[in-house]
Amino acid sequence: MNHKLLTKFVFSGMQKNKKTLIPYLLAGTMTVMIYYILQSLAHCPYIYKDGVEAFYGAQIISILLEISGQIVAVFAAVFLFYTNQFMIRARKKEMGLYGVLGMSKKNITYILAAESLIHALTSIITGIMMGTFLNKLMLLILYKIINQPPVNGLFFSVEALKSTLVLFVILFAVSLIYNVASIRVGKPIALLQSDRTGEKEPKVKVPIFILGIITLTAGYKLALSAKSIGGAVNILFVSILLVVIATYCLFTAGSIFILKCMKKNPKFYYKTKNFISVSNLMFRMKHNAAGLASICVLSTGVILLLTCGFSLMMLIGKNIDDRYPTDIKVAETVSEAGKGMDDFVTMNKVLQQDGIVTTDQIYRQYRNIMVTEKDGKQKIADPDTFDSDIASDIVTYLLSAADYNEYADMNLTLKDDEILIYSSGKEWKKGDNLNFMGKEYTVAGEAEYSAIRYIIDSTMSIFEREILVFPDDEQICALMAEAGQRVNPDEYEVFIGYQLEKALPEEQMETVRALMELGGLNREAIRFKSEEMSAFYSIYGGIFFVGMFLAALFLMATVMIIYYKQMSEGYEDQKRFQILSNVGLTEKEAKESIRTQVMLLFYLPVAAAIMHMIVASSVVRLFLRMILIVDAFTFNMAIAIVCVIFLVVYTIVYKITSREYYKIVNRKD
Repeated sequence: MNHKLLTKFVFSGMQKNKKTLIPYLLAGTMTVMIYYILQSLAHCPYIYKDGVEAFYGAQIISILLEISGQIVAVFAAVFLFYTNQFMIRARKKEMGLYGVLGMSKKNITYILAAESLIHALTSIITGIMMGTFLNKLMLLILYKIINQPPVNGLFFSVEALKSTLVLFVILFAVSLIYNVASIRVGKPIALLQSDRTGEKEPKVKVPIFILGIITLTAGYKLALSAKSIGGAVNILFVSILLVVIATYCLFTAGSIFILKCMKKNPKFYYKTKNFISVSNLMFRMKHNAAGLASICVLSTGVILLLTCGFSLMMLIGKNIDDRYPTDIKVAETVSEAGKGMDDFVTMNKVLQQDGIVTTDQIYRQYRNIMVTEKDGKQKIADPDTFDSDIASDIVTYLLSAADYNEYADMNLTLKDDEILIYSSGKEWKKGDNLNFMGKEYTVAGEAEYSAIRYIIDSTMSIFEREILVFPDDEQICALMAEAGQRVNPDEYEVFIGYQLEKALPEEQMETVRALMELGGLNREAIRFKSEEMSAFYSIYGGIFFVGMFLAALFLMATVMIIYYKQMSEGYEDQKRFQILSNVGLTEKEAKESIRTQVMLLFYLPVAAAIMHMIVASSVVRLFLRMILIVDAFTFNMAIAIVCVIFLVVYTIVYKITSREYYKIVNRKD
């Protein structure tokens, strides 16, 4: 058969299958575009290029973009292969007809190869072109999110182009190989009748069902057991993996098990409505379980990413205030008696000299150590192991009663075996006992947080934090010496802070740094809140930007899977509708039965996704506390808002895709 005629078959086949082909090409184009944009921004000179940051925190954004690009690459492989499977399944009957009419497998391979080449070129070229045009817009949006002034000029990344071409050429080539293999191994008659093959009632795959129950229980139990940030770090990804496995197992085997149990109940099953629904649902789950599980996992991903993203942006102001409680912050280690107070006096003089008006001045001095808690006893943490066991590690700040009294404006006296305590991870009551460095102490009360909050280093939020107030400084030094620490009685940490009447211009900040350096202070120890806000917005805005990109990708994939599932269901329900009409059901009853089943299956994944998110909320919130303060109310509010928005979008998608579904079902041919 000549190539001219075969080429006509290629284009006529694409024309006939445009309802499945157009969404496939759109999905491919969007995936290529998103991957290209992420790779292009990762190599963008206006962000980070050849070790040069365009702004403070740009390197972190570049790393996030690289990581998200790798996630998209893995996702693209799974997603494109899934949509390709639907495409080839819908084409098997057509290919079987070609074979019956005398076309050789070589000719059919030519048709498939030509179609795949057109699909690949259309998706890759259009995706890269759209990505190139949208690059600047995405960069401007990113700059807006992170509070950077807009940039002028365009850029084109050769590295992004190369990686995009290599990845998607490989993916489309693998899809072609799969398509050719699935057609060549089948006989023309078998392919022609592939949609008429009789089906057996699905059986319960007991091992898969048991595995689903075990992994879901283990995943939920792990997620609910996290009580500290360290514990959340160790638990989160393991619990996610377990729940994903459980979702696929329970949708494929668990749903059949439940329906079989319903069937074994004669009082329930042998009612017309229940009989039809249970029987049909069994076959629906046989065909759609994996697709429904994929929708559930993707929906969970969308809800999770949007919740984390909105939490970041809602709480960014609160986190800046926590990290920098004063407009000017100096944090340093001094090793001479009185050096901290001397620096405080010097700083006061410099600010007065430069005409800077302060509304509040704070000075704190303290010591800090890393301890580990085991069996209710706290001892110095082993530096070789605390990275692997952060759940039990505690950053501990040590104060003398004299210093505490000065900071809190109190006149407290402690006995030798008494302490005051503040803990971020545990509630202590008066009269409780604490074994610290092998010595028993009685808790005399809780330290007043407002007086000591300045000394807590919020960059160490991955660890539990506590503040201990001892009777005197000598006891602190003795304890540390007994624990094997090299102690210099004159070495301690200092916090100096100032609240300003108004923000300082950049030139004045640099003047203050220069004057403080002349006064013997390390210029790197001086931090200005207004200056650090830029870094905060860069880091958290970058995370938000990447999260929204991935959420958009997952949402697109969810919509595509729903669309293909609706079309697949439509063709199957067209036959079911005819069968139900033939056995005596009215058209209204048959349609109502099918509509109820479709809605049940459609909303089952999103209900499971919301359940997953509710269970995971605690461990996710703890995990987020590594990079920011997340209060339970704000985080739960974000979950509720995102779930409502997602349900609305999900319902809109259902309504739109249902139109195509009902067109197919109501077709009389």
